[in-house]
Amino acid sequence: NGAGEEGKEGRGMSTVPEVLVARHCGLRVFGFSLITNKSVLEYGTREKANHAEVLEAGRQAALKLERLVSMLLERMKGNNLV
Repeated sequence: NGAGEEGKEGRGMSTVPEVLVARHCGLRVFGFSLITNKSVLEYGTREKANHAEVLEAGRQAALKLERLVSMLLERMKGNNLV
C-alpha cells in the first residue's frame, strides 16, 4: 500500500545534489517528495514508464501539497524560523 511497507523506498532525481549545494551556500533546507509512480526496473518487461500517470498524480496532490506547505510556513513563522 505504500510508504512504511517493508521493501518500499523512494528515489529522488536530484534532491541530494540540490541539498548539498544549498547547505554549502549556508542555506537551511527542508525537503519533501511526492512519489508519483513506480519505477520500471526489470529488463525486458512489457511494462513502460507512464508520464500521464506522473502528471495525474501531481495534479491530484497539488492542493494537499499547497495546504501542507502553507501550514508548515505558518508554523515556522509562529516559531520565528522564517
